[in-house]
Amino acid sequence: MAGNALGPQNRGVGTQRSILIAAAVLLICLVAIGIYAWLTLRDAGMSVAGELVLGIGILATLGLGVGLMSLLFYSNRAGFDDDIGRGDNP
Repeated sequence: MAGNALGPQNRGVGTQRSILIAAAVLLICLVAIGIYAWLTLRDAGMSVAGELVLGIGILATLGLGVGLMSLLFYSNRAGFDDDIGRGDNP
């Protein structure tokens, strides 16, 4: 049964190509939807305060994402996650 495991090392080239094609199609669809929304909402006005708040929200979201990912990588490299899931902790 161990030979039937479908881990990352056992994936075939066809499976990797299918994942790549699906990701490319999804990216193209998302870009098309973004362009459509941009062109459709062009006439919607936004005040300077709205644009400022939008920019602050984007920066805060990016900062939160970067901060959480850096904590995740630090925790992994420092070994804090090694004992999780072993069952020997009370």
